[in-house]
Amino acid sequence: MIRVPLSQVKRKLDKVGCGFCLAKWTQVTMHLGSGLTQSCHHVGAHKIDLLELQNNPSALHNTTFKKDRRKEMLNGERPGECDYCWRVEDNTDQYSDRILKSKDAYSWPHFDTIKNLTGDENFYPTYVEISFSNVCNFKCGYCGPAFSSKWTEEIKQLGPISFPTSNWTYNDIDPNEVQILERERNPYIEAFWKWFPEAVTHMHTLRITGGEPLLSKNTFKVIDHLLEHPQPQLEFSINTNACPPGDLWKTFVEKINLLIENKCIKKFILFTSAEGKGAQQEYNRDGMDWSMFITNISYYLKNTKQEVSFMCAFNILSFPTFLPFIKWVVRISRKHLYRVYLDIPYVRNPGFLDARIATLDMIEEYLDPIQQFLTQEKAELAKVDHYNGTNLDRPLIQITRIIQDLKKAQLEPIEPIINSNRGMFHHWINTYDKRRDKNFKETFPELTEFYEWCKDV
Repeated sequence: MIRVPLSQVKRKLDKVGCGFCLAKWTQVTMHLGSGLTQSCHHVGAHKIDLLELQNNPSALHNTTFKKDRRKEMLNGERPGECDYCWRVEDNTDQYSDRILKSKDAYSWPHFDTIKNLTGDENFYPTYVEISFSNVCNFKCGYCGPAFSSKWTEEIKQLGPISFPTSNWTYNDIDPNEVQILERERNPYIEAFWKWFPEAVTHMHTLRITGGEPLLSKNTFKVIDHLLEHPQPQLEFSINTNACPPGDLWKTFVEKINLLIENKCIKKFILFTSAEGKGAQQEYNRDGMDWSMFITNISYYLKNTKQEVSFMCAFNILSFPTFLPFIKWVVRISRKHLYRVYLDIPYVRNPGFLDARIATLDMIEEYLDPIQQFLTQEKAELAKVDHYNGTNLDRPLIQITRIIQDLKKAQLEPIEPIINSNRGMFHHWINTYDKRRDKNFKETFPELTEFYEWCKDV
């Protein structure tokens, strides 16, 4: 853990430039099934140039587009694609992810090196996320064909969801995001396996995402590479929906225990996603079996000594059961010696699931108690002799800034896009229910009045 005050991190970053963020160098997510790359989950992904890649496999990360954004940051500019952080910095008193990501252990040690670069260099990323394909057994409401083969199947059968009043469609298949099937030749994956053996020696963190990674043969190829070529400095992670078919979960747990027992990696963290409980979570994360989910998480915690981090894709459908979910996470964290963590990334797109469409009453009823609970729980954990409650720092910061931003959005006049998204929310729910034989009113009785109100808006 990097023990540097956030105020000091911000001050040093701002001295280089008001938009300077180390993550543009140190962090990368590679979508190898479609040939896209991005640094930071808040920005959109862009296409990797195959001509660049032929002579420079590191163009999986060091694209010309990204180098231009780095130059903007070094020249004191704020890149437009990073607008979420500028919104947080300008509209709240909270620290944006520009500060949090730069402070992280994979970034901050490289501050002096990066601030003296020109922006044209090929830089080995220290935090690497890889998606080998979109193969997945879920089709979450806020996801799409780029990350879910189930979504791709639905779009091919039924077409994208259309919004007649706005002349807009949701989840049309973007030509740039068309997936190369794993059984086919994939130049991006070929470049990855040329780049990876050296690149992994520079990594602080390697994280495999998807799709559902446990359904990709390349995930297990990475694990086998690490078993054969140990990287004792590496923190290895996998994002999983924790509901793979058959015996894959037990096979996966056995492989992770082999990595740890043979000291092939420094540590392993299991990342999984949820932002609600029970039937409401199954509604939004279509394909999830909540009972299987909690059973598999329990099996993992009982049969390994490794950590679990819940990524909560916070959106409008999280409101009713987000607090009960967080209480469940805190309870199992206590049971398993505080090996369980919370992270609350914010769903901005699609806009009709953006929490900014909520009313002030909803924010006060459902979200203010979450902030109060996390504050109280952190204070209680600070009294535990062998633990100081630091794994609640990040979610408390995140939910606090979310609440502040949402309440600010309720000020008159309401931004036109918010009311537009409210109307689209009503239309989307109707379409979602018809396509997937679901019933929003039965599943979300707490939000029925809001849903009807959105129709009038």
